[in-house]
Amino acid sequence: MDRPYRSSRFDNLLVQSGRLVAEAGNHERALGALLALLAQQPSDDLTPAVRRLFGAAKEQRERAETIHAGLLGDPAAAASPGRPVVLVVDDSPDSLDTVALFLELSGFHAITATNGLEALIAAHYARPEVAVLDVAMPVMNGLEAARLLKASPSTRNVRLMAYTANWSTDDSALRDVFAKVLAKPASADEFLATVRGLAGE
Repeated sequence: MDRPYRSSRFDNLLVQSGRLVAEAGNHERALGALLALLAQQPSDDLTPAVRRLFGAAKEQRERAETIHAGLLGDPAAAASPGRPVVLVVDDSPDSLDTVALFLELSGFHAITATNGLEALIAAHYARPEVAVLDVAMPVMNGLEAARLLKASPSTRNVRLMAYTANWSTDDSALRDVFAKVLAKPASADEFLATVRGLAGE
């Protein structure tokens, strides 16, 4: 026999899922702040463990957001409610993790890829507002990926930013494809201002 529907039970689930989202977000931010401190003063024993915990906290927050958005009847909001999505593409694990963590702590929802081909797949699935691409990468480089992103009707509106050490001011090939080109290493303020400008913030 089916149990009768009760709005009070649903309302209680909605409140609990909202609290879970908030708690998971707080957990993620706390671990992210700790990871940022460890990045300044690395510890061979602690850094990998905290990075794993940060990844787990992020996954927990994303699952909680999915459940909460589903209860609200808006699954499309589950990926990053109220936060611009930024795709970060780099074949260096350290650079990828550092940039993604910095963006997450700055109010963005960061998704990652390790080469241009992965970037194309991720962009068509997640539809980011901004894509930050390294240029020199295996499988498919950032310039090729950017050209394909601009050519596809599904991703042509993604604002593209090259973030690379292999660039000079007279490199017209990059300027023709990317809305912004930033040389590594850039200051945190310059990097964030560039991404926010592309995201329309």
